[in-house]
Amino acid sequence: MKPHPASVKQHHASAKQHRFCVPPGQLHDGTVVFSDEQWHQIRAVLRLRPGDMVRAFDGATPVDHVVQLVGPKEGTVVGTRPQPPEPKTRLVVYPALLQRDKFEPVLQKLTEIGAAAIVPVLTARCLVREPADDQRQARWRAILREAAEQCGRGVLPALLPTQTFPRALASAEGSRFVAYEREPRRQLRDVLRSAPGTVSVFVGPEGGYTPEEADCAEHAGAHLITLGPRVLRTETASPLLAALVLYELGDLSSGHSDDA
Repeated sequence: MKPHPASVKQHHASAKQHRFCVPPGQLHDGTVVFSDEQWHQIRAVLRLRPGDMVRAFDGATPVDHVVQLVGPKEGTVVGTRPQPPEPKTRLVVYPALLQRDKFEPVLQKLTEIGAAAIVPVLTARCLVREPADDQRQARWRAILREAAEQCGRGVLPALLPTQTFPRALASAEGSRFVAYEREPRRQLRDVLRSAPGTVSVFVGPEGGYTPEEADCAEHAGAHLITLGPRVLRTETASPLLAALVLYELGDLSSGHSDDA
């Protein structure tokens, strides 16, 4: 039975807060099938019941589907809502690989800010010396998904394989900016003159980049920049630099959502 329009409106407020990313195969013919993990969250954590509303998105189409829960692991699509637009700039962030408790918040914040892709980087002073195994990669992807669900994004950042610093510099696209604590004066706005299609930004580990790595970056054509006179934690610097790029390009908060 099709839900009454008043029912959809009544539950709209709660629907704005609970979003679930589902693969396209779980959303078809007006029906959404949630995973076991999602259904546990819906019933045991959020304590929602049949008739309550949530949103589902598949990461491929730029809409949220308004879904009324109808039974175990299932819901019926009763409407759609537009998602906030993605940044016009393709922002790729290359954070140095950190210990788990520091790196996971970086992934979360970069997703919220609007990074299009994230590439972990091994540098000379990284305390973590090996790329993540399959289990850790799966956890990272779950963090990206949960962050996108929470912040309203319809697109998950691409999580690319870990690279060494020289290889990352060589493969990075567009304009490249490297945050370097020994750069005394050059700020991002001094060298970010226009709005290229892709911007790649690099942030080093706890001990920063070595002078040799800074030379490598300059020889590769990247711009060394300062983030100010204070020494920032690396888990602070990555989201800050990402936000500064989009802000300077007028791309941090473009458009609007239906919740505005």
